[in-house]
Amino acid sequence: MRLTLLALACLIALVQTPKTFTKEGLSFDYPADWTLQEGVNADALRPYKGFSTIIEAENNGGSFYHAMQANLRRRLTKGFLFGIAYTWSKSLDYGSSNGFNIPNAYDNSLFYGPSDFDTRHVMVGNYVWDIPFGTHATNRFERLTFGNWQFSGTVQAQSGRPPSNSVSRNLDQAGVGPGSGNQFYMVTRTPSEPHQFGSTGGAQWFEVGTKCGPANTTCVFQPAPLGTFAPRGSRNIIYGPGFQSFNAAMQKGFHIIPSLENHRLIFRAEAFNYVNHPNWDNPDVNPTDKTFGQVTSKGTTYASERQFQFSLRYEF
Repeated sequence: MRLTLLALACLIALVQTPKTFTKEGLSFDYPADWTLQEGVNADALRPYKGFSTIIEAENNGGSFYHAMQANLRRRLTKGFLFGIAYTWSKSLDYGSSNGFNIPNAYDNSLFYGPSDFDTRHVMVGNYVWDIPFGTHATNRFERLTFGNWQFSGTVQAQSGRPPSNSVSRNLDQAGVGPGSGNQFYMVTRTPSEPHQFGSTGGAQWFEVGTKCGPANTTCVFQPAPLGTFAPRGSRNIIYGPGFQSFNAAMQKGFHIIPSLENHRLIFRAEAFNYVNHPNWDNPDVNPTDKTFGQVTSKGTTYASERQFQFSLRYEF
């Protein structure tokens, strides 16, 4: 269960069942269509006259998660162990965050789709190797310098998640008045996804079309017709770049008191993202931006800096 914020009073422009609305001899698909074309204040259609936005918060909603999980482990044998875990999953819901505004409070099924945190593929690996070279050397200097080293690390790779807010903007196509959140754009066709990075040379993460406008079908994403919402299936159809992380550590223990084996000085060197792999940010999903559909930055959605860390501790 999740907390869902329902802006019920914002959506009084829609009735529970669609029907034709007639005003002064003209026909409109919805009362909201009338507010948009005739310039009528949406507050005039609210169920409680004299009030504007009324917020109702409910612990309501639903989500569905399906997954296949696989795990492979090798126990410590001859100083070496490793583990690999893989998850293939899909998460669906009506809204993924606490306080999600549902523009159409009478029908939340329009917003059913992949969760904002839907990650289809996740692989995590780990390993530990007790390096045997020099551990049992007869030469004391060689044993102290090269013995008792341990090498360990983790590898993580996962597919991307949908960008926040999907392809939407604060454009009241439905004519329901303020307070109901962003409204999604319709999809005129399945966009191609070249998955290119950068903002030069026409590089696009996903196709947006050309010369986008209300009457131009060459644009993949279009505002919904006046007086309507985008249909079901418009939410979270685009996924961002994935994430890769490579971390490793070297550790050695020094016995500083020969007669007390449990007293050790531990040196540890750690490297995070040691291959300096760039993790690109999610694409721009604001249809009014010049960089709409492009990935132009890195390090915000997922951290991608290469970092080194050294520590020295006394263990007893």
